[in-house]
Amino acid sequence: MDHNTRFHRIMNFQEVDRIPMMEYAPWWHLTLNRWRQEGLPSALCDDADIRRHLGLDPWCHWWHIPFQRPGCPQPIEGLVTDMDSYLKLRPFLFPDDPFPAGLLEKWREAQSRGDLVVWFTLCGFFSMPRFLFGIEAHLFSFYDHPEVMHAINANTLAFNLRVLDRCLAVVKPDFVAFFEDMSYNLGPMCSEEQFKTHIAPWYRQMTQRLKELDIIPFVDSDGKIDLMVPWFAETGVDGFFPLERQAGVDIVAYRKQFPRLRMMGAFDKLVVKHGETAIRNEFERILPVMKQGGYIPCTDHQVPPEVSLEKYRVYLHLLDEYCKKAMSGA
Repeated sequence: MDHNTRFHRIMNFQEVDRIPMMEYAPWWHLTLNRWRQEGLPSALCDDADIRRHLGLDPWCHWWHIPFQRPGCPQPIEGLVTDMDSYLKLRPFLFPDDPFPAGLLEKWREAQSRGDLVVWFTLCGFFSMPRFLFGIEAHLFSFYDHPEVMHAINANTLAFNLRVLDRCLAVVKPDFVAFFEDMSYNLGPMCSEEQFKTHIAPWYRQMTQRLKELDIIPFVDSDGKIDLMVPWFAETGVDGFFPLERQAGVDIVAYRKQFPRLRMMGAFDKLVVKHGETAIRNEFERILPVMKQGGYIPCTDHQVPPEVSLEKYRVYLHLLDEYCKKAMSGA
């Protein structure tokens, strides 16, 4: 079974020979520095080459599609304070073609062979105003500047749809993620009413287009997302990562509450440094969900530098074991 078929079948709760072996996030540079001292070839600088060397399934990702044009004032955070400041900044935002030359053609060639899962991350409708207002001012803007948030997100929607069309002209992504990070360990940073008023309308328009194309929408939000899952479900978003264990996320409970929720992540990255027994126990914790489909196990954020290359290889060995075991009926 090729990689693309395996990815789509598992995400549609269908039988596969094994669950895809993926890491959704790149590795910290500090982690890679340690691993290079422990035997990772120094010539491996590209994440795709590292994944291949470690035996993970191949995928290609444009991490955070750039929304700033060349010459955009820096730092950008806090430059928007009202409508006038946004309109002044607007010409420096939302480039016509954010993809590097030749990247999409490279993706298409590999994907056509079934050798590559393709995805990219767009800025979501909570995060874009946050980037422009700044964190604290953004939270006040729900009350003080709703018309500016509306203008920002209308432009963000137009940009995101344009990015999607630009990609589709060459290659169809297997899924699209939206960067949000709108939760911490106690829950979301906005209320359900604020979400429904200021965020949901834009997601509905975006997911309608994605669902028409059979492209899976995912939301990338750290923290505890329990309350947010049904909010997003009403807009058509039914996929989440990284599902951080340290924030109290329990995917076994999530699956009982949301039976068709698509998930990636959820493996507690902090247990890897403790070795085989701890790693195996963590796989046993998430194995019931692995067996049900709709889920790809990955570490629940970037692997920290406390994890040695040797311990990470133990994790990969057990990942391979459990990705097969989950589909074997054992």
